[in-house]
Amino acid sequence: MKYLLLLLLGFWPTLLLATETGEAHDVLAEMGIKVSSGAASGYVPDAVCAECHVDKAESFADMGMARSFYKPRPETAIEDFSATPFFHEPSQRYYEMDLRGEDYWFTRYGKTPAGDKIDVFSTKVDWILGSGNHSRIYLYQTPDGAMFQLPVSWYTQDGVWAMAPGYEFPDHKGVLRAISNRCMTCHNSYPAYPEDAGFAGQPQLFPQDMPEGINCQRCHGPGADHVERAYGGADSLEELQAAITNPGKLPREKLYSICYGCHMQPTASINGQLRLGRGEFSFRPGQHVHDFLMKMEIEDPAVPAPERFEINHHPYRMEQSACFTQTQGELGCLTCHDPHVKIKPEDRAAHYRAACLSCHETDDAGLPAMAEAGDRHPQIAQSDDCTACHMPKRRTQDVVEVWMTDHKITRTVAPEGDRLAPIPSEKVQVKRIFPADPDQDVPEAERRALTLMSVLEYTAYKTPAMSRKLHGILDSDKVDHFEPWLTLLNSYVAQKNFAAAARIADHTLSRAPENPGVITAAAITRFRTGHQQQAIAMLRELVKTQPGNIEPRLKLGNFLAVTGQVPEAMQHVKKVVELRPNHWQAWTLLAGLQRAMGAQEDAVAAYLKALDIRPESHGVRRATVKMLDSAGRKDEAKEHFEMLKR
Repeated sequence: MKYLLLLLLGFWPTLLLATETGEAHDVLAEMGIKVSSGAASGYVPDAVCAECHVDKAESFADMGMARSFYKPRPETAIEDFSATPFFHEPSQRYYEMDLRGEDYWFTRYGKTPAGDKIDVFSTKVDWILGSGNHSRIYLYQTPDGAMFQLPVSWYTQDGVWAMAPGYEFPDHKGVLRAISNRCMTCHNSYPAYPEDAGFAGQPQLFPQDMPEGINCQRCHGPGADHVERAYGGADSLEELQAAITNPGKLPREKLYSICYGCHMQPTASINGQLRLGRGEFSFRPGQHVHDFLMKMEIEDPAVPAPERFEINHHPYRMEQSACFTQTQGELGCLTCHDPHVKIKPEDRAAHYRAACLSCHETDDAGLPAMAEAGDRHPQIAQSDDCTACHMPKRRTQDVVEVWMTDHKITRTVAPEGDRLAPIPSEKVQVKRIFPADPDQDVPEAERRALTLMSVLEYTAYKTPAMSRKLHGILDSDKVDHFEPWLTLLNSYVAQKNFAAAARIADHTLSRAPENPGVITAAAITRFRTGHQQQAIAMLRELVKTQPGNIEPRLKLGNFLAVTGQVPEAMQHVKKVVELRPNHWQAWTLLAGLQRAMGAQEDAVAAYLKALDIRPESHGVRRATVKMLDSAGRKDEAKEHFEMLKR
């Protein structure tokens, strides 16, 4: 209530004067109200909205969206910590989560044939992603601001620890699955990001101080202008209301663009592509999602689209329903859901039944009328829930430990035992990637470029045929934006086709001369085509301007090492592991540099650190065995040699 108290204590005249003179945000700063700047500007803390909209804030706090991202706290713990460690057979590792005082701690390790722990990685959990209604995912953050997912999840419905989605198989990413901007744009409110954050080629780093959960402004837009008018600057109610987005007054396409930006996900396997020129944090309520994002769909020969059911498939499945198609899209998220209010369990049947009967008529017996003459709906009580039969809960195919409401409305369903029975986790087979909405208004050259960019990203840029196709489009259609050129340049570098990379490096640089991703890719190209000193000079300059960006710094360290400039290389690589302590490749490079400088014990320690992070690396382990053996540490060398046999 501190903001209201300021008004009562005589702050109103100052507010009014400041608003009239156009110093609105300065006034909010004087009141202690922070206003974000940069890539996501004009946002205020959640508590400010709650000062006036008390009822909405209190009810929304119970919604899963409000608990989509937060710090772990003992008082909100729901996990059974006594149920770890557990052993994951495919990866041959043990996984443990425990509560140490106020903190969650994660530990992963293997075991030697003698039963001793080896390759131990331990870290404090910095963030939890997911409301916990169905599951919780655990994240840790490095000093430079990068964020990574840990391999285990808590599954609330069964009350068990198990591997996180995508970690069920032996070849998972361990502790190195990076959290992207795309993850955070859907799972959290916007903190203060730098102006250029969220654009292609920029480092994906996050502030140490973040909002916790989706807030009012993700659906209503930045609130600073609205707040300054609320505290004295508005001449009328209409002016006050015009300073914030009311989704309920938007045209249908823009209203559901707010929901669909995150909840319309045809497949978790493929990210949608940002429209050219857009940043990850540039969408605002009131815009059309088609102007921000092109969703991508896949063809999976093993699971046709009508049979695919994933955890984030609410609109995707709903749009396959006759109820949606026959109403020309009048059915929507808000037909059943008030985003501010969580329906109590005892009220759900009546609530959803009322939503169904807002379209469906009843017959003379009070039962839902059937479309076919003479058909009768099975006898049910008036208190029964329509969704139990027509929108049943099912196991999701991408997160097999979870069951969710299937939003594809059907006439008949399988028995509950079949729908909720455990199912195996299967890898998605991606035969083809294509735009999810064929009617989306996108220039043809951009549509083709974004599709090929999606294919290249999915294949880690290692499909030369797709690179050639993208190059042809960019050459013939003169695409103005730099993003597809950067994707093409990165693909040539990944394929080690440096001659092709050299042909487009200068052109890409001319379109984005200050972009760190472009500069780094161009420098790699220069170095690999004989212009080593020019490449080193480019990276030195970039590291000066972006000292916290570890990717160009690591490349610089590598290039300096190759050209014999070992002491300077050592300085840069040490800085990398200081900023990003989980960078196993940097630890490996550091070990090689220390070895070259005669610091054998330090080199062994660095190799062992790399193995703690990435125990799957046989190359690092072989080097470790050799060095341990040379150092006379025969027993340790033998243990690591045995690990190579697994």
